[in-house]
Amino acid sequence: MDYKGIKCPVCEKPFTENDDIVVCPTCGAPYHRACYMEKGECIFTDLHEAGKDWAPPPPPSAPDVSSEIKDKECPNCGTLNAHSALFCSICNASLTGTPETHRNSAYSTPPAGSGPNRAPGQGAYPPPPPMSGAYHGFGGMPIAFDPMGGANPTEPIAENVTYGDVSKLVQQNSGYYMAVFKNTNTYGRSKFNFSAFLFSGGWFLYRKQYKPGIILTAIMFLLLIGSSLVSYLIVNPIMIDALDTVGISYNDATYLQLIDALTQYFSTNPAQYLLFCLPLLIYALMLGIMIFSGIRGNRMYMKHCVRTVQEIKRTSQNESDAAAAYSARGGVNTAAAFCLLGCYLITQWIPLFFI
Repeated sequence: MDYKGIKCPVCEKPFTENDDIVVCPTCGAPYHRACYMEKGECIFTDLHEAGKDWAPPPPPSAPDVSSEIKDKECPNCGTLNAHSALFCSICNASLTGTPETHRNSAYSTPPAGSGPNRAPGQGAYPPPPPMSGAYHGFGGMPIAFDPMGGANPTEPIAENVTYGDVSKLVQQNSGYYMAVFKNTNTYGRSKFNFSAFLFSGGWFLYRKQYKPGIILTAIMFLLLIGSSLVSYLIVNPIMIDALDTVGISYNDATYLQLIDALTQYFSTNPAQYLLFCLPLLIYALMLGIMIFSGIRGNRMYMKHCVRTVQEIKRTSQNESDAAAAYSARGGVNTAAAFCLLGCYLITQWIPLFFI
């Protein structure tokens, strides 16, 4: 075993490569020979009595960066990282200013005078083509990952706002949104957001767009509750009345019998047909809101990010205040997602109390 760097339990000096080390034959604890002779025996008698072996002390744990202020800006993608971070949490670029030393790159510069592809009179490989993403070598193959989605961090997206500023606010999945914002801002064409389509107001709340999120969520919940109440209080009684007119019990009726009974019932009560279709009309309205959210979601999010960045720049006194504001107002709100899930389950049980 290599004991280099481990402290002697007697003198508490770290072992070096040239130290004369002896090991206890019972528990395996290492000592300087002089220290062991001074004590005359192993000092870990408790381990001997318990029949346990000596183990080196665990290495010190890494500092917890989750509570640190995010004030270290990545020079590659503009993401704000914890104060003691060495690498960017988004693109893994070095934050120490020496990427050629710390990054796992397939374009590391070889020593002078080597390399079969060097130009005449040069002693190193030519530099790789510039890209905004970080290079990561896997099995000798360089893979480019661009956290900015092809957008230049210094390029303006609006007045006094750059794509790099917006990426600080977006944080999670910034590569996707930067590419979408770039395409929207340049060509006026946005991309359909399937997350916004599926979750509507929930997606807006998740992305901290609270005003449209609250409005859309309230509308969707009211429509959902209304549909459930209409089904239990209007549609079900209509089906029961239709089956009673033909002398069939609701619990014993088959699907075809129900269709025949409703056809006869609506022929004599046409006004009831609109009430019977009311839940379908409500679901159609809900589908329309979902489609609207999917089509307009990315464009609304881009405008929200631009307004928020402009407000942060206008109200922040210094870079530290701005960094704290980006951290607090940016990213996502996962608590809203779980809260909405709970509310959805509750609304599914509310109509049962009206049966």
